[in-house]
Amino acid sequence: MRWSVLSRWQDDAARSPVSRAATVGLGVLLVLAGGYWLRVHDTRAAYRQGSLLEAQQMQALQARQSLAEGLVPAEAALIQEQHTLQEARWRLSGGASMSDLLDQLALTGRSHGLLFEQLDIGQEVQAVGYRQIPLQMQVSGSYAGLRAWLDEWLQQVRLLQVVRAQLEPATGRPGLLHLHLQVHALEAGEELPAPASLADEPARQRVTAPLLDPFAPWSTRRRAQEGLIGVPLEQLEMVGSLSRAGSTHALVRWAGRVYRVAEGDHLGREEGEVVKVDPDQVEIRERLFNDAAWQERSSYLTLSRGSSAGSTDDWTKRGDRSVGALGVDAGTGDDGLQR
Repeated sequence: MRWSVLSRWQDDAARSPVSRAATVGLGVLLVLAGGYWLRVHDTRAAYRQGSLLEAQQMQALQARQSLAEGLVPAEAALIQEQHTLQEARWRLSGGASMSDLLDQLALTGRSHGLLFEQLDIGQEVQAVGYRQIPLQMQVSGSYAGLRAWLDEWLQQVRLLQVVRAQLEPATGRPGLLHLHLQVHALEAGEELPAPASLADEPARQRVTAPLLDPFAPWSTRRRAQEGLIGVPLEQLEMVGSLSRAGSTHALVRWAGRVYRVAEGDHLGREEGEVVKVDPDQVEIRERLFNDAAWQERSSYLTLSRGSSAGSTDDWTKRGDRSVGALGVDAGTGDDGLQR
């Protein structure tokens, strides 16, 4: 009974246009709903995937920002080191060329009375960031001049690396030395600006003359005459002489004192050597560097007017009388003279 009623109702619904339209509409709605659900599902999946990717990228960005913040001090330190390196490379040559270095050699050598007998410039050696130029030279002059020249030349802004230095007496030229010097001059290989730190560079100390020449023979008489070395000859006055057994000593006055001078002693600014002592004059041989060559000249101290040259075998008594007459303290030595 029930199946027959249901079947009759289905037949009536199938024959009704409204029912057929409703069935079709319902089917369309079901299809649209299924498509919409599938589309929304894909969109939501893509959204979730995009959100996850965004979170990962944000984490990576934050990590890079932290790394960048840590690199700021490192970059500042790198810039400072680059400035320091550039300044050090500039100081290799001090902003001067090889021609400037040779000109400086000539000027400083001449001012100290030196003679450059040899100057060889070797082939430059290229290194990373700089180049090296070997120099080999032979210079002759007095020990005081060579010492002062080295102090002045090696204290310049330019970096000079001394590889070898050898001093030896000049054969047949007493008082002169040969300096064999091997130096490496360095250059940056490019023109660089002068560093601002040069404004704070302290002034170089004044070069002082050496107190002792290690190549000079030891002599108590030479040490006694150091008081007259460096004194202009025109300030010295010969006031007398002492003779004994063919040996004559001159009495020379300077700054209120009387000095006894013999052959081989040194006087004057040029440290001239006393080559002859006569009762009425003293001959002094000086060596001067002039016109690119060493020259010798003789200077003389003559007996001043009002003084008399005396000779005696008793130096002590004669010295006492001479010094007493000049008004100098007789207690300066055994014979009353400054040695």
